[in-house]
Amino acid sequence: MYGDPILLASESPRRASILESLHIPFITVVPRIDEQIFDHLDPGERVVALAATKARRGKERWIEGKKLYSDPLPEPMEKPAEPRFALGADTLVAFRTPEGWHTIGKPIDEQDAYAMLTMEAGNRQYVFSGLCLLDMENDVPHVALSVSEVQFSPMSAADIAWYINLGEWKGAAGAYRIQGAGSYFIEDIKGSFSGVMGLPIRELYGILRQSGYLSSEEIQG
Repeated sequence: MYGDPILLASESPRRASILESLHIPFITVVPRIDEQIFDHLDPGERVVALAATKARRGKERWIEGKKLYSDPLPEPMEKPAEPRFALGADTLVAFRTPEGWHTIGKPIDEQDAYAMLTMEAGNRQYVFSGLCLLDMENDVPHVALSVSEVQFSPMSAADIAWYINLGEWKGAAGAYRIQGAGSYFIEDIKGSFSGVMGLPIRELYGILRQSGYLSSEEIQG
């Protein structure tokens, strides 16, 4: 059995669905941070730094929200369970160029999504996913990084227009969802499928064990 719920500092439905598939209880809070504050860092450092910032902001928002429950609640309402750990995550798509890494995040509109997909079509990209599990009792972060390679098939202008019309580009790093119709255009993946989705499961397992949220006894039943 898992312990208290994890505080998921993310509004991503994909990350929530992955936690649900793992039977991990969680409470969601939207961290609301400036995601450009670490643009000067390399992709791997950037996603880990953003994940840690989201986890810490999630903790702050949880503490702020607890004030709403300072007074006794009428029956049958109950106070929410108290999480000990806050989980932040961030995902970034990048290309290798002679000048270094060229990164792309989430598109702001259809035109931006079209430009991203045009760049991705027929090319190999790297998907960086950073995790931070923050122990809110002692403020100790446990971090992990997943790097996956994704090879896109060629895409015609009609292919890109069709895909954009589906709306999957909205809120998705790189303007596609690998677990959706975006998979039509993926030739090969090296690394973590769940990492490309935004929450690498193997790396998550590692920090859950490292932090003490999961113990050997719980895994063994």
